[in-house]
Amino acid sequence: MLKQDELKRSAMRAVVALLTIPEAEKSPLMSEFQSQISSNQELAAIFDSIQRDSTSANMESMDTS
Repeated sequence: MLKQDELKRSAMRAVVALLTIPEAEKSPLMSEFQSQISSNQELAAIFDSIQRDSTSANMESMDTS
């Protein structure tokens, strides 16, 4: 089961990366995919976690102090 969990996390990391592409959120296919992720409690939790990690990593890399 651990391997399956890691595959889900990898897929969610790919989705988060795709969403950094300008205009990606306007794609009907991406919108439908995000809707499917949101409707699945487990995938939504993984997606949110990865998105938070990605956002905080981007904020840290922007720190120029």
